[in-house]
Amino acid sequence: MIAFLLQHRTRPALFSRAWLRTWLKRLWNLPALLGYALQSLRWRLKGARIASSSVISHLTVHGDASNLRIGDCCCLGITRMQTHERIEIGNCVVINDGVRLITGSHDIHSPTYDHVFSPIIIEDHAWIATDAMILKGVRIGRGAVVAAAAVVTRDVRPFTVVGGNPAREIGTRRIESFDYIPSSWFGPVMAWVGRNPRLQAHAELEDAPPSSASPLPAR
Repeated sequence: MIAFLLQHRTRPALFSRAWLRTWLKRLWNLPALLGYALQSLRWRLKGARIASSSVISHLTVHGDASNLRIGDCCCLGITRMQTHERIEIGNCVVINDGVRLITGSHDIHSPTYDHVFSPIIIEDHAWIATDAMILKGVRIGRGAVVAAAAVVTRDVRPFTVVGGNPAREIGTRRIESFDYIPSSWFGPVMAWVGRNPRLQAHAELEDAPPSSASPLPAR
């Protein structure tokens, strides 16, 4: 994260009022910024693959952390994940507070109530809103939006909006390209890179390869 902030930081004129305000904000937000960095480091040490440009507010993982991959420039609020199978999150994904990603369940038809597990894939630029739940075996397509408190039990097509329990398609996202960096929306990060920096201004991020998750088995 530190390298990302230094590379993409705003550069006001030296010793100007803007320079002074910027550095006061950076120093004031330093403890929170270090907290984000330690949050990511904690899970990397347990085997998760988390891009340095992504920001995590608070993450709880139950299962094998090495099954978790988070791409570039993602923004995760207070999130809970069950990683008994892999969870792959693409680039520039937004996951709001209270979201749960659950890769396991039980076979209700099994006399021994056997566990069943399937991966969860969230493609680039998807948005998972507050308190949504994504269940095992689901792929969220590129640019899709999952509404608040939705329970997603099946795949979501790219650029569609789903909501409800169980989630159903309720709309379409009228957009074809993206020009925002979700990880910049946290205040401590904004103090470094400015308010709502444009993705197209950072070619190396815009050109980042899309998430390369393998297709899920037919359901």
